[in-house]
Amino acid sequence: MELKDLEPKGLWRHFFDICSIPHPSHHEAALAAALADRARSRGLEARIDGAGNLVIRAPASPGRERAPGIILQAHLDMVPQAASGSAHDFSRDPIRPRIDPKDPAWLVASGTTLGADNGIGVAMALALLEEEGLAHGPLELLLTTNEEDGMTGARGVEEGALSGSLLVNLDGEDDGELTIGCAGSIRAAAELERAAEAPPAGLAWLDTSVSGLLGGHSGVDIDKGRANASLALVRLIRRAASDATASPRLASIEGGSAANAIPREARTLLGLPESAVPSFRAAFEREASALAAELGAADPGLAAALAPRRCPAPAAALGPAESAGLLAILAALPDGLVAMEPDMPGLIRTSLNLGVLAGRAEAGSFRLSTLVMIRSSSDREKAELGARVEAVLAAAAGSGWRVAQSRPSEGPAWPPNLASPLLATARSAYRELFGADPKVSSTHGGLEPSLFRPRFPRWDMISLGPKLLYPHSPDERLEIASVGRSYRFLRALVERLAG
Repeated sequence: MELKDLEPKGLWRHFFDICSIPHPSHHEAALAAALADRARSRGLEARIDGAGNLVIRAPASPGRERAPGIILQAHLDMVPQAASGSAHDFSRDPIRPRIDPKDPAWLVASGTTLGADNGIGVAMALALLEEEGLAHGPLELLLTTNEEDGMTGARGVEEGALSGSLLVNLDGEDDGELTIGCAGSIRAAAELERAAEAPPAGLAWLDTSVSGLLGGHSGVDIDKGRANASLALVRLIRRAASDATASPRLASIEGGSAANAIPREARTLLGLPESAVPSFRAAFEREASALAAELGAADPGLAAALAPRRCPAPAAALGPAESAGLLAILAALPDGLVAMEPDMPGLIRTSLNLGVLAGRAEAGSFRLSTLVMIRSSSDREKAELGARVEAVLAAAAGSGWRVAQSRPSEGPAWPPNLASPLLATARSAYRELFGADPKVSSTHGGLEPSLFRPRFPRWDMISLGPKLLYPHSPDERLEIASVGRSYRFLRALVERLAG
């Protein structure tokens, strides 16, 4: 099978068009403009609002004008994650989808995230507008910006901009499931700075790294036992320094690129006396073997490396005590799975992820940035974890660091409503179409209905979508057959809601 043969053809055409236009978070304008132009060419009303969101309106089918208005909602942006060694520029280069040669039931991308989160949802909504003979009430498409890095598009939806009362979010990840709730979140950011010093001559400079990890979505994959590359490397260096009784000087540390993606790779540049390198290396390798054994099949690809730096020594670095202090602060940060829902087996309740870590000594100072994503369906637990993360970093001020902290975004939880009339209709439509009941659940990932709920309380909302695995990583894969099933269900639901 080739890409051109995939069905429904109109839906896949839209998806491949979306892949051809770069659209990482904060860079969705070109895609929004292209989709708006296409809608206008078909005689539809299309408007881009002040937050960059695209709203497209389609009038009801004749005789269905009094049916409740439906809002089909998806997000325009994608998480830009590339495989190690890739030169892909997400601001310029298209995504290159392909059928997985190892398993042709799945669609993947060449060396990057596929962007099916949420390009396939956008494509489903656009295809529905072009569906010949579809009986529907008033339809509105709400395609938002920057869902993956703060949901600023959803936050910027204008009061009165939409007239519908039933919202179908198309950001789901399993075609056998209807989602009716999600976790709330806090993005906790920090900037730390202190004086660096010129290192003494004669040190050996080593590039250390962790790579080969699976990473994944910091919400739906956080319970799978995968390692955070940044914290794994911190652990290796601290244990190696302890066993070797040698305190390295830290010139740089870097890992992760997005709050909502578990870091797959991390690296540091550190200096040691030449005489300490053999024992440090041996301890580093022992600890890497121990960590690989702990991870086992949950994250089998761990690769830890330590190599001499051949280029000139850095002009500045932290001293040994300051380096050890910084590594201790990072090791004290809570991370990963915290709690599961006691009354909903298999559902994550609370977690957090150190998604971005970037520090470097330059111009006499060492500057470090961190970004942690905290998620919970409990507002109390979310607030407590946010305060705990901030307390760990604030304590660095006691050892000479200047600390500035902020919360770039906070989002409430979307509490499940099992009495939702829209859910009841969706269940009935699913049962009639497939002869079985859908699974009804809440997700630990973030969904934009959590932000719509307090601002638009009259909206009845559900979320659905095709089967998607490993979003927010280069291993992202979309089950091809599930796209057709999900689209058939969406079409049936829209028709049923039209009466």
